[in-house]
Amino acid sequence: MRISAIVHTRNSERTLEQALRSVRWADELVVVDMSSSDRTVEIARAVADRVVSIPPTDRVDGVRNQFLKELSGDWIFVLDSDEWLAIDAKGEVRRLVTELGARVDAFAFPRFNTICGQVMRGGQWYPDHQIRLFRRGTVVWEDAHHRPPRVVTGPERLLELVPPDCLHIHHHNYEDLREFVRRQAAYACTDRYDEDPNSFDWAVVIERAHRALVLREDRQADGDLSHALALLMAWDEIVRGLVHWESLRPRPALEPAMALPPRPLATLPRAEIAVRRWLGRRHSVRFLMHRVRDRLRGVLRRLRLSS
Repeated sequence: MRISAIVHTRNSERTLEQALRSVRWADELVVVDMSSSDRTVEIARAVADRVVSIPPTDRVDGVRNQFLKELSGDWIFVLDSDEWLAIDAKGEVRRLVTELGARVDAFAFPRFNTICGQVMRGGQWYPDHQIRLFRRGTVVWEDAHHRPPRVVTGPERLLELVPPDCLHIHHHNYEDLREFVRRQAAYACTDRYDEDPNSFDWAVVIERAHRALVLREDRQADGDLSHALALLMAWDEIVRGLVHWESLRPRPALEPAMALPPRPLATLPRAEIAVRRWLGRRHSVRFLMHRVRDRLRGVLRRLRLSS
């Protein structure tokens, strides 16, 4: 089984060499660079088999699909330029493909996020599963920021690895809160949003902000930094909601009654919070929700075909 690795870059000189050397075991290593102005291309050419230059783009996820088709491997490993793998990754990746490849088309790996110099352990920053190893032609990304790719052969062909005893991705995430604010604002301003004004609900935006505030905080695992990041993720939901609202034509009304805070946090469902935090110690709640949704869609599709 040939395994190709692909890394997308944009001014990544600080972290790129570590990322590339952690996947140098791949049979093919390709870097797709978005017109970097620092030493990124020089570093990439010294390590990778091939470097492809493309114009800058706001949303890298949608670009992935084009270059995945050009890789030669039977299996593909996708790594971001600010990520890296442990030294035993080669053996573990090949073991997964050899032992499970007959019944699995894609693997989701847990990811350690380092924020402000601290490895996060809760608040949905961990295990933060990412689909990164998959059979050629079975995974498609959406042209949007940070949305899970779709396994086209069905959710039953995706295996989410359960920590702690499995391969992890290590992520040099945000250096400090200033970088966090800058990048999250850029993602919000360049993301894709539903263009139908009837789909927009300001109350739903406010609800998502309050859920982020509660579910992203885990002081037991991450201390005060957890609370700071929860506040910023709640802020991020509000900013995204307002950017979405501004792009609509006609713009729906923003109900003044829904200005923050719409209700005390004590009224949020504490049972749900407890369950989601408990699940979050080992599983990605986001992936679980997507898999349940996809399975329900599959059942409904089969019922329609049989009727």
